[in-house]
Order: sequence, then C-alpha cells, then structure tokens
Amino acid sequence: MEYYSKHICRRVLISFFLIFHLVSTTTAIAQTIKADSTRFPIGGKIDLTIEMPFSSSDIVTWPMLKDTITSSLEILSQSKIDTIVNKETGDQLLRQIVSITSFDTGFMVMPPLSFDVIKNGSPAQTMKTEPILFEVVKVKVDPGADIKDIKPVLKAPVTFNEIIPWLAALLLLGLLIYLSLYYLKKRKTKPVEKPEPKIKIPAWDIALKKLDSLKSEKIWEKGDIKEYYTRLTDILREYFEQRFNLNAAEMTSSEILDAMKQHINEMPAERHLQELLLLADMAKFAKAQPGDYENEQSIKYGYEIVNNTIPQHIENKNIKESKPE
Repeated sequence: MEYYSKHICRRVLISFFLIFHLVSTTTAIAQTIKADSTRFPIGGKIDLTIEMPFSSSDIVTWPMLKDTITSSLEILSQSKIDTIVNKETGDQLLRQIVSITSFDTGFMVMPPLSFDVIKNGSPAQTMKTEPILFEVVKVKVDPGADIKDIKPVLKAPVTFNEIIPWLAALLLLGLLIYLSLYYLKKRKTKPVEKPEPKIKIPAWDIALKKLDSLKSEKIWEKGDIKEYYTRLTDILREYFEQRFNLNAAEMTSSEILDAMKQHINEMPAERHLQELLLLADMAKFAKAQPGDYENEQSIKYGYEIVNNTIPQHIENKNIKESKPE
C-alpha cells in the first residue's frame, strides 16, 4: 500500500512540474521532438526524432547534445542533421535522430531543447521543444524459472564480397612467385669483369706529346702568333700544375718564375723559361710579332724546361730532347 502511495505521489509531482513548466515558458515552441515510446525497459533503447521547419534565409543554432541529457538519460548515438525538402510545397525541415537509454527505473523528464533562430536579420529568437515524460520499468524476472546459460555468439555466414580480397591477395602472391622464378630461370650469370687498372701517364709525357702536336701544326707559320704562344704557355702551365701542384693557371709570369726556381736544376733552363714567358706575354697582350727564329726557339725552350724537370731516376729513353731543325 505504501509503494502505491509513493508511486501516485511521484506521478502527481511530475505532472505538476510539467504543467508549471509549460505555463512559465515565454518563448515560442516551434520545434517538435517525438519518441518511439515513452515507456521502455531499463537499459533499453528508444529513438528521439527532432525536427524543425526553417527557410533558406534563417540562421539556426542547433542544440549541442553531450553524452548525457540528464543524470538518468544517456545518449547512445546521434545522427547527422539532415535537411529535408518537400518537393511539392518547397518547405524545408531539419531533422536529427538521437538514441537514448536509461539505467534508472521510474519516471524521467526529457527537458526542452533550445534553438536560436535568426530570421531575416532580426534579433535571435529562442525556440524550445516540449518536455517529454518517460517511464523506465524493471525487467520482469521469474524467480522460479531455471537459470539459463548465456547464448553463444552467432556466426554470420561468410559472403562472397568478404572472400574477394583474400582471393585477390592469393592471386597477387602467386603472380609474384611465378615472376620471381621466371626471372631466376632466365637470368644468365655473367662473369664479373675486373676493371682494368688505369695507367697514369706521367705529366712530362703528356706535356711532351702536346709539344709535339703543337710543333707539327706549325701554327706560327700560318700567321696565328697569338694562338701559338697561348697554347705553348698553356701546355707549360698545365705541366707545372700536374708535376709540382702549382696553381699555375692563376699565376702571372713573374709568379711562375719565382715558384719554379726551386724545381729547375740548370740556370740556362731558368733563363729560357723567363725569355719564353716574356715573349709570350708580348705576343698575347702587346700584339708583338716575333720572328721565325724566336718562334722556333720558344718551342725548343719548352722541350728543355720539361726535360730539365723530369725526375733523375727516369731512364734516358723517356727523355725527349729538343733537336734543332
């Protein structure tokens, strides 16, 4: 008897709360919220459908729902907010479906949800849904019934779409194995070829061969005096760089003379280098025109300077001396 009295009092209090809330609400109730059912078992799920009509010019602030609505009502899932258009009338509707549950028994109140709407630039207007009263009931248990085992997990049948990725993977693996075996079968083992050792040609041999080539071309006899002395001094500069590690290409004639004093063993060769460089500078920069004797003597000086700086342990057959024509 006491239980029923408490139950009736609770219903009266909740009804009074709802009536008071509806009477005291001053904002417009333009939205709707519908529930699948207002009575469900503890731990059960029901869906709430929230709808709101609007026009394309409206700016709507949708209520942000968290994990719980109240301490007794919990949210299981929320759908995205869909826009539904009536093709015949052109009316537009915003809709969202929210799934809720409760693990308390008794009567639960779903409070109103608030929306802020701005129409045609007017101040924002707050609109609310109606509150909903839910009853959460206990699951009926028969104390006299036998205790039953938990049902095993049901096995879903394997579909063909689930098998396709595995078949594709097996085919790809088989193709890779086949290609690997085919490549190994067709590949011919080639003997490893040892690179031939590069024979480093001595710097004096390179210089003497270039002097031979310059002498045979007889450039000065063709009247190209500047080209003749440019090539002659370039041969000597390259030789000094390779033989003595001098930056001869960037040196002036006087700097080359100072650097080569310690490498030339004979005084005549040193003097001849000075005469050659001086004559070359005059021909290249002062447009001087040396005579035939001076041109022939210059290349002889080139041979002399190279031969004079060949290491002494080199055999005489590798030393090419200049011979007068």
